[in-house]
Amino acid sequence: MPLKVGEKAPDFELYGKEAGGDAPTYLLSDALARGGVVLQFFPLPFTRTCSPGPVWRRCAPFATTSTGTRAGASPYGASPATTPSSSRPGTGRTYFGLPILADYDHKVGRTYVGLYEDVLPLNLRLTTKRGVVGISRDGTVRSVWVAETTGEAPSDEVVGAAIRSAGG
Repeated sequence: MPLKVGEKAPDFELYGKEAGGDAPTYLLSDALARGGVVLQFFPLPFTRTCSPGPVWRRCAPFATTSTGTRAGASPYGASPATTPSSSRPGTGRTYFGLPILADYDHKVGRTYVGLYEDVLPLNLRLTTKRGVVGISRDGTVRSVWVAETTGEAPSDEVVGAAIRSAGG
């Protein structure tokens, strides 16, 4: 079951990958010490839902706008399938143009947005749902959106609400 608005976001430590960098770990509490956080969960890189094309901007809101950083929110992607191959081919940039956190055991995804239990083929079941979570600097969840179906991307309104709620 996903987190609810008003709950405290559980702290976590996950490996991350930044363009041209190594694989440092990220602590939510460290990121919150600098300001609000927006977490964008996705099940797999380079899926049909979030491949370059019409919905790319919604799947990668911080890669295409500076709204988030101007609002004081730090963006992170989170996926159980994050590997060095999660970089966009030939660009040297991480998948969304922002730090991607590797939730290999699905624990953070399960807690924050839930998992696809039965709707995917057997080899993809129990992977993180697509979702957007805005967390304010004090660690309170301020917005939560979780996709109802596997092929649904967040709307501009959803992403904007997460940015505003985390940065405010």
